[in-house]
Amino acid sequence: MSESKKQTMDKLKEKAINIIFDLITNIPDSLHVSAIDPEKRANMLIQQATFKAATVSGTLSIPAGFTGILTAIPDIAAIWRIQAQLVADIAASYGKIALLTREAMVWCLFRHSAASLLRDVAVRTGSRIVVQKLSTTALKKIVEKIGIKISSKFVSKSLLRAIPAIGAIGNGAYAYFDTKEVGKTAIAYFKALADQDETPKEPGETASSEKTDEEKTEI
Repeated sequence: MSESKKQTMDKLKEKAINIIFDLITNIPDSLHVSAIDPEKRANMLIQQATFKAATVSGTLSIPAGFTGILTAIPDIAAIWRIQAQLVADIAASYGKIALLTREAMVWCLFRHSAASLLRDVAVRTGSRIVVQKLSTTALKKIVEKIGIKISSKFVSKSLLRAIPAIGAIGNGAYAYFDTKEVGKTAIAYFKALADQDETPKEPGETASSEKTDEEKTEI
């Protein structure tokens, strides 16, 4: 790889990491409230978000040349923001917006594409998944790894954009699928939390144990 391409890749990684960290530390608000049928609303929200993401991705273009991919990062970030808003809206629909932590957000956004990098975020215990609270330093390290992986994928995908029609269709389809997977993960996550509320408490269970459940969420 030439020096100029290496510098471009480094800048791409840095931008991706900064955008992702901003997304998970500045969780968007939601205008939705707890729904009578949260799964039905969540599926409607997914449908809206997938078409919106596909439209945004399909209309993006990258200027000619390898360095041109840097100018597309702010546009790609728009798709990630759509996905982050989708996660927040699904959380609100299940009445669990207060449990949408930065760890839960990174899990919902990237579980389908970077599961191997999220082992420190979620630990499987039998049929459940425990989402753990991480220090800012530990979370940054995970985000850096995700940013590097996404940057490499982005460079590969950018080659499609050299062919306008095929590029628009291919990237639009990818954004549609990617956003749908984010929505499916969010539904599974917050539905499990809602189902736990309906589980009868064991004799002697106290409010302090409920607080512990909020600090370490089990699915």
